[in-house]
Amino acid sequence: MKKDDVLKHLAETLSFARTLERFPSLTCDKLKSLLLEASLQFKEAPSKTHTKTDNLTFYIDGASRGNPGKAAIGVVVMNGSGHVIHGLKRYIGETTNNMAEYQALIEALTEGKRLGGKSVRVFSDSELMVRQINGVYKVKDSKLLDLYKEAKGLISGFSDFKIDHITRDKNSKADALANEALDNHLKGV
Repeated sequence: MKKDDVLKHLAETLSFARTLERFPSLTCDKLKSLLLEASLQFKEAPSKTHTKTDNLTFYIDGASRGNPGKAAIGVVVMNGSGHVIHGLKRYIGETTNNMAEYQALIEALTEGKRLGGKSVRVFSDSELMVRQINGVYKVKDSKLLDLYKEAKGLISGFSDFKIDHITRDKNSKADALANEALDNHLKGV
């Protein structure tokens, strides 16, 4: 089953049901991930408003299969108008879920600097990390403390920063990217 064949069939039939029937090994989740990946490849033509912006929004997720286990991160990058600029996904090795969440935050903040962002807003489904960054919870784990300090150092370089907790269902694009990076690593892609 080739990705291009699946997308071509879906475009020709405009039917999820018929596409799932045509490709028996394809699940709804795999099709969703495939469509997300394809949508991120169709970036708008570079322009000042889409490649460099003062206001950036990130949806981030870290995923670990096992705790600790093989882990990856996913980051969706949006400009101030709410347009997706691009997505980032990366396998990060064996680590805990909380450490993966912090590494996703650090990746987003680093990308924010690279894009010249001044005001950054981050959405994450990691309640622990969000509360730690916002000063509600203390960071007790020494390994997390190093990542926390790195993130706070990056945050201090923005004129405005806000991080909010969202439910997992509102973070599906970043989750899909993280899981896709894990799946690709496991398949040796």
